[in-house]
Amino acid sequence: MQVLKLVFIISITAFVSSSLNAQLKKDSKAYLDSLYNSNIKKSRIHDVYIPKNLSDAHRRIQKLTPEDAIQKFIQSEDEVAVSKKLHFGIGRWMIHNWNFYEGSRFSHYLKQKGLLHPDDMAQFVLITLHRNLNEKPLNEEEVIQMLAIERKKEARSLIGN
Repeated sequence: MQVLKLVFIISITAFVSSSLNAQLKKDSKAYLDSLYNSNIKKSRIHDVYIPKNLSDAHRRIQKLTPEDAIQKFIQSEDEVAVSKKLHFGIGRWMIHNWNFYEGSRFSHYLKQKGLLHPDDMAQFVLITLHRNLNEKPLNEEEVIQMLAIERKKEARSLIGN
């Protein structure tokens, strides 16, 4: 009977140990890099279409959004304020569904433009969409610089400078 207890305890310990080890491997830099490199090649992740570029993202948002909501968005005068207001709605949807944290072809495209934080990526898409719908120049570099300055201010306030 004691042999059976010992075998059972050893089996449980081995199982728990291997489970913990597998979890650690999933959090490793090599695993995350591999996942990112795989994701950036996919046109769909979790059965959600991933845009190729900014104009593709704008078209996708317009297709998924009711016309009355688009008209309200267009009529908003302050593009930054409206993009912040929508951040916890469509912004979070983009971050989650377009896989900004774990990587996607669209987040990779945005990173190549200099946008590194998922919140900034969502803000960038919304601000440029507002400009596009209002037939204004996108001035992508200007938006990227504005978001970078805001991100630095936020970081400084968090560290107390």
